Amino acid sequence: MRIGLVCPYSLAVPGGVQNHVLGLAGWLVGEGHRVSILAPDEAPAVLLARHGVPADAVTSCGRSLPVPYNGSVARITFGPLSARRVRRWLRTEQPDVLHVHEPITPSASLVALRHSRVPVVATFHTATPRSRTMHLARRLLAGTIDRIAARIAVSPTAAEVVRTHLHREAQVVPNGFSPAQLRGGAVPRLSHRLVFLGRLDEPRKGLEVLLRAWPAIREVHPDCELVLAGAGRRRHLPDGCRAVGVVSDAERADLLGSAELFIAPHRGRESFGLVVVEAMAARAVVVAADLPAFADVLTGPDGRRYGHLFRAGDADALADAVLAALTDDALHSGNPALRDRAAEAAERYDWSVVAPEVVQTYREVVAARDAVARRSGRSLPATSVTAGDQLVR
Repeated sequence: MRIGLVCPYSLAVPGGVQNHVLGLAGWLVGEGHRVSILAPDEAPAVLLARHGVPADAVTSCGRSLPVPYNGSVARITFGPLSARRVRRWLRTEQPDVLHVHEPITPSASLVALRHSRVPVVATFHTATPRSRTMHLARRLLAGTIDRIAARIAVSPTAAEVVRTHLHREAQVVPNGFSPAQLRGGAVPRLSHRLVFLGRLDEPRKGLEVLLRAWPAIREVHPDCELVLAGAGRRRHLPDGCRAVGVVSDAERADLLGSAELFIAPHRGRESFGLVVVEAMAARAVVVAADLPAFADVLTGPDGRRYGHLFRAGDADALADAVLAALTDDALHSGNPALRDRAAEAAERYDWSVVAPEVVQTYREVVAARDAVARRSGRSLPATSVTAGDQLVR
């Protein structure tokens, strides 16, 4: 198939949506599909190579600008020049199906959705229980939203946001990743090393909660080390903590592989626990806030946990969970059961499992368009049908 992927966020900076788009694209290319990606800015060559995406498969729709969004900063591009580039890309690439991510973000995704003449699949990544943007989108962009042939949400949490704010249903297909890139890091696992990944100055990532819990952890285990990886700065760090700044993908794999515990103290607005899944694949024991997105990936179908959960935002509960994890027999008796279960559960999110579900959705929306065209005896605009083969407009 000829598949067009649109990412609203800059490929020049790391991010969950960006990694999702590139990871999916790399798998699709490996399966023989022709893939074109449209996104702001230029993607680093090393990033494309890591995901197996050819450089000529990526087109920039312009330079991005930082915009506060969902408790973070999103780098997007908009305006007449960007819109012209989006329309030109659609005419040039002529995909069989268009897959836009975060379709109501005022960026390339929304413009591509409006101007596409082929079936559109949209993936929603956001977890915002009280989203003014999505509420307004339902009122102002109803016709545009109806141009989506199939909706995907990366988690039940994201699907509930779509249901609540847009009054639409979405199929849940989780984020994917490549577990092989997180196995067998070059650095050995270090006893009592705790690792945090995320922006150091972004409140929703919860580093402040972890730092408040740190004295209680160090009182019991004075040999504990806390390694903080991610952008942003902290003026003062307590003893036993060190920040290593932004890390490459290879360094990230080594850091996770060296961790005895991975700490995810996030306070909210997480639609999927990919960072938790990556730690599970790297065989670090996870201690995470009990956000629905994290609880989903840390709980098996039989109710068994693949890690430890604590009450989000509660520093005392975080300290208790870390201390419990550090004294867990599964951690110190040589019994690898917990790590084994977690690493096995992480395989569910391998692109080889997740991406075929996405491709099946592509085939369904194209087949639905073709079926309507055959019955009508004429060519219909591709965006006027849904995957359920029902006329929307």
